[in-house]
Amino acid sequence: MKRYLKDFEFSIDFIEKSIYECLQNKWGRNDVNRFLAHFAQIWLLKEKKIKISYTNTLKLVQKQVKIDKSKLFNVIHIISEELYSELMEKRIKLPTIKYDKRVDKGSGKIREIGVQSIKQQCCDYIAVNACKNMFVAKIGHYQCASLENKGQLFGKKAIETWIRTNPKKCKWVFKCDVKKFYPSVSHSKLKELLARDIKNDTVLYLLFTLIDTYKDGLCIGSYLSQYLANYYLSYAYHYISEFLYVERRGKRQNLIHHVLFYMDDILLLGSSKKHVKMASKRLEEYLNTQLLLELKPTYQLFPLDSRPIDMLGYKIYSYKTIVRDRIFKKANKAFNKIKRNGFKTNLNNAYKVVSYYGYFKHTDSKRYIKKVKLNKIVQISKEVVSNASKNRV
Repeated sequence: MKRYLKDFEFSIDFIEKSIYECLQNKWGRNDVNRFLAHFAQIWLLKEKKIKISYTNTLKLVQKQVKIDKSKLFNVIHIISEELYSELMEKRIKLPTIKYDKRVDKGSGKIREIGVQSIKQQCCDYIAVNACKNMFVAKIGHYQCASLENKGQLFGKKAIETWIRTNPKKCKWVFKCDVKKFYPSVSHSKLKELLARDIKNDTVLYLLFTLIDTYKDGLCIGSYLSQYLANYYLSYAYHYISEFLYVERRGKRQNLIHHVLFYMDDILLLGSSKKHVKMASKRLEEYLNTQLLLELKPTYQLFPLDSRPIDMLGYKIYSYKTIVRDRIFKKANKAFNKIKRNGFKTNLNNAYKVVSYYGYFKHTDSKRYIKKVKLNKIVQISKEVVSNASKNRV
C-alpha cells in the first residue's frame, strides 16, 4: 500500500504562498480587511514601534488595499510566521464556523452553508496544497466536481463520447446519488482513510483539526471539504472500476464499462442489464458498509434508447444534447426579459445570462440561439458585467 507525503515539510514560504492564493480575489472583503488589520497592528508595533488603535489600523488597511496591496505583504509574512508556529507546535485555534441556511438557486434545495473565518480559509488552502499530490493520485479520472478542468463540460463530453462511439457498451444506465452526502460523511471513517494514505503527522494534525471544526460531516462552502468529498468517494469510484467484475471461464468480465461521478451523483454504463443491476447492488452494499453512506431511493436503471441521461445540467441523448428543462426555463426567462426591454439589462440579469450561456453554447441549440438572438443578448450582458467590474476597481 502506497502512502503519501512522507518527506513533505511545511515552511513559512509555503504557507505564505497558500495565503496569497486564498486571498487572491478577496482583498476587498470586509472580513479579510479585519483579519489583516489585526496582524497589521502587530507588525506596526513590532517593526515601526507605532501603537495605533484597531479602528485606525483597519482604515489604513482598507486604504492600502485600494491604492497599493504590496504595502501589506509584510503583514502577510507576519501571518505566515504565526500560522507556521501554531502548526509546528500543534496549537491551532479556529473560531467556530457559523452556519447559514440558503436556497440553492439551481435545485431549489435548502442547504446549510458554513461561513468560515479567514484564518480557517487560509488553513484550508495550506492543507489542500500540502495534500495536492495525494488528492491527484487518489481521486478518479472521471470524478468531475469542484476540481480544476473537471467540471460539467468535462463530464458531458465524456458521456457523449461513450454513448456515441461505442453504444453497445452503454446499453444500460444506472444513475443514483448519495443521500445527504456532505452531512453524512463520517469524521472517524474519513480520518481513518486519511491516516491510511498519509504518513505525515503534521499534515494529519492540520487535516484533523479542520475536520473537527465541522458540525456534521463536511462543510458546504469550504475549499478543503470539496477535495475531501471527492477523496472520500474516490474509494467507491475505485471499487467500481477495479472490483466490480465476474469470472467467466477463467477470464475477468467487468460488470460496468464506464463510470462517472459528479460529486455524489453516480453514473454507471454497461452492456447487460443483469450485470449493471448486479453492480448497483454491490455498490450500494459497499457504500453502506465501508463508507457509511446511503443511496437515495430514487435511483434509476433504464435502457439508454428509452430516455436521455439527465445529468450535469444537460439531457444527453445518443444523437443530441440539450439543456435540462429546469435550467432552460430559467435561462429562457432571463433572455426574453432583455429582448422585451429593447436589449437593455441590469447587472443582476446580465450575470444570469452570462452564466446560462455556456449551457446553450455547448449543446445542440443553434435554432434556439438564432430565434432569441442570444449572441446579441450575451454581448450586451458581457458589456454590462465588464463595465460594472471596471467601476468597482
